[in-house]
Amino acid sequence: EVEHRDVHNVFGFYHHWATAQGHEERAPNVRPFVLTRSFFAGSHRHGAVWTGDNMAKWSHLAKSVPMLLSLCLCGISFVGADVPGFFLDPEPELFQRWHQLGIWYPFYRGHAHLETK
Repeated sequence: EVEHRDVHNVFGFYHHWATAQGHEERAPNVRPFVLTRSFFAGSHRHGAVWTGDNMAKWSHLAKSVPMLLSLCLCGISFVGADVPGFFLDPEPELFQRWHQLGIWYPFYRGHAHLETK
């Protein structure tokens, strides 16, 4: 018997794959850039992965490193986290430190919620 938790992220894999394939068919001479946070084994072949919406907290900065390293060890190497946190307003030192760390992420992007200051 198959449980939902066993195949939940397979949907993300096929969505990621289909999006990359659609871009390749539309523009065969252009390498597509597809970003996802829902992935499964093999997703690394179709684009980048980010860890999903995080918060502007020191604890989330600290968790980003082992999370990204674990994904890299599993073969998903083009990964990153939202810098300096997606939700909440980062204090100035957290903002600065997260950007200093983020430049070493394999996939670096400054990204935050519309209402973040």
